[in-house]
Amino acid sequence: MTKYWFSAVALVLSLSVGAEDGFDEGFDDEEIDIVIAPPENSKGELYGSIELETHYNVSNEKDLSSLKTLVDILGDYKFNNGAKLSGNLKGYHDIVYELENRAVPDGYESEIDLNELNLELEISPNLDLKIGRQVVVWGKSDSIRITDILNPLDNRIPGLVDIKNLRLGRMMSKLDYYVDDLNLSIIVLHENRFSKNPRKDSDFSSLTIGANDLVIIQPTDSLDNTSLAFSLTGAFKGYDLGFYFADIYIDKPYLKNNILHYDNKSKMLGFAYNQVIDSFLLKTEIAHFDNINYNNVSTNKARTDLLLGVEYSGINDGSIGYEIVRRTIHNYEDLIKVKSNGYKPKNEYQQVLRFSQSYLNQTLDFSSVLSLFGSAGQDGGSARVELDYAIDDQISMSIGAIDYLSGNNATIDSYKDNDRIFAKLNYAF
Repeated sequence: MTKYWFSAVALVLSLSVGAEDGFDEGFDDEEIDIVIAPPENSKGELYGSIELETHYNVSNEKDLSSLKTLVDILGDYKFNNGAKLSGNLKGYHDIVYELENRAVPDGYESEIDLNELNLELEISPNLDLKIGRQVVVWGKSDSIRITDILNPLDNRIPGLVDIKNLRLGRMMSKLDYYVDDLNLSIIVLHENRFSKNPRKDSDFSSLTIGANDLVIIQPTDSLDNTSLAFSLTGAFKGYDLGFYFADIYIDKPYLKNNILHYDNKSKMLGFAYNQVIDSFLLKTEIAHFDNINYNNVSTNKARTDLLLGVEYSGINDGSIGYEIVRRTIHNYEDLIKVKSNGYKPKNEYQQVLRFSQSYLNQTLDFSSVLSLFGSAGQDGGSARVELDYAIDDQISMSIGAIDYLSGNNATIDSYKDNDRIFAKLNYAF
C-alpha cells in the first residue's frame, strides 16, 4: 500500500506544481538530437547522441547496478534517382560488471546493434518500396502494445523507458500504395527476430521462462519461415483508423521437453481508431490472435485484446492520458495459471496513467507513468517519475526513480525489490 501512495502523491504533486500554462503532448523520454547541417552539395547527413547512464538500486544489495556509455548514430543518404538509404547503429558498454566483479548476464556488458539499415525507393508518385531492417509501428497506443506486433522489444529493464525507445529493427520488404487519404501496405517479414527478455543473473530474471539459459530454438530466416502482413490506414479530418492483418511468428515462446520454442505462428486481425473531440483524443484498439501456445495445456488457445484510452491536452505544455487493456484467453483452462505462463488469468488487465509537463520555456520536462496489472491494480506494476533538463542545444541531463509495486501476481511481485534511481547525461551531435 505504501508504494501505491508513492505513485499517487507523485501524480498529485506534479499536477499542483505551478506550470507555465498546463498540459503538453509529449510522454516519452526525449533526447535532443541536433543535426549537423551538411554542405549544400551534400546528399547525406549524420547525427545522433552519446549518453552516460547510471542506476542505483535502493531496495537490494546490488547498489550500483549499471554504469553505461551508450551511442546512438543515425544517418541517411539521398541518391540522384531519389532513392534514400537510412541507418541506425546503437551500442553500449556497461563497466559496472568490471567494477563490481559480478556475474555478467548474457548480452548485458556490451552490445552493438545495427537496428536499422534500409533502402527506400519511389516506384511511382503513389507507390513506394522500402527494403531492409526497419521499424514499422502499427496502432495508436502510446503505452501498451495491442496491434503493434511487427517489431520485437528490448524488455530487459521493465518500465524504464517508453515503447518507442524499445523497438528492435527487423528485416522486411514494405510496399506502400497511397490513394487520397488511404495507405495500403504489404509487408514481407524476412527476419525472425524476437524480444530481448531478462537473462539469468539479471535483476529481473524471474520475468521470463527463458531466463535460466534454456536451449532455445527459433525459426530460421528462410523462405519457408517468411511471414506476411497487411495494413490499410487512413488519416481524415478529426480522426484516423487502421485495419491490420498478420500471419506471423508471435513474440511468445513456449516450453517443450525443457526447450524454449519460438515457432508459435498465429494469424492476427486488428483494428485501431483515434478521434479528436475538442481537447480530448479518444483511442481504441482490438487484436484477435487465433493460435497461441500456452505451457502446461495440450491445445492452443485464441486470445482477444481490447484497449480503450483517452488523452487530454487542453492546457499548453502538458498532457495527461489513461489507457486500459483487457486480454481474454478463449476456452480457458485453469492449467494455464502457472509460473511458466506468468500466472495468466482468463481476463488479464493492464492500466497505464501518464502525465507530462514542461517548465522554464520548455527546457525542463517532468513526466510520470503509473503502470498497473489487474482490474484494480492488485497484481502489481511500476511507477516512474523523471525530470529532463536541456542545458543547451546539445547537452541535456535527466534524473528519475522507478518503484516496482508488489501485488498478487507472483511473477510481477518477484521483482518488487528492484526499485532504483537513475541519471543520464546526453550529448547530441
